[in-house]
Amino acid sequence: MAEQDRFARAVQMVARGLGRISRERARADEVTPQQAETLQLIADKGAVSTSTLATLLGIDPSTASRNLAGLQKAGLVTRKKATDDGRQTDVRLTPKGKRAADAASASSAQALSNVLEKINRGDRQKVLDALDALAKAIDDHGPNGMA
Repeated sequence: MAEQDRFARAVQMVARGLGRISRERARADEVTPQQAETLQLIADKGAVSTSTLATLLGIDPSTASRNLAGLQKAGLVTRKKATDDGRQTDVRLTPKGKRAADAASASSAQALSNVLEKINRGDRQKVLDALDALAKAIDDHGPNGMA
């Protein structure tokens, strides 16, 4: 059990640290960390439905819809009924939203690069390999903790 406890503590510390970095970046950016994550996901996926976005973010569809309303009001996204299914709404970035997503990605990359620089050069490849393995395990686990 010691290995599992050590793993849990380490992951929790990393998650808190990443949250702190996100909050610090948000003070300098025009969007909140949650908005930045939403914009980056839309930028990665292209057009995405509100329900798919909610699943990817791990939030309730009604929460996703409220968040998107704020992004739409700010001129960062557009929402239109899907052509193939009128019950769904497709979300796309506006040019302003694309610039905000790009800025958030660049800011995140710079902040994380600063963290990487603090890791001993000899340990970096091991850290990167471990992070790749962790990301795959989490991805394989599926949304909402389902395998």
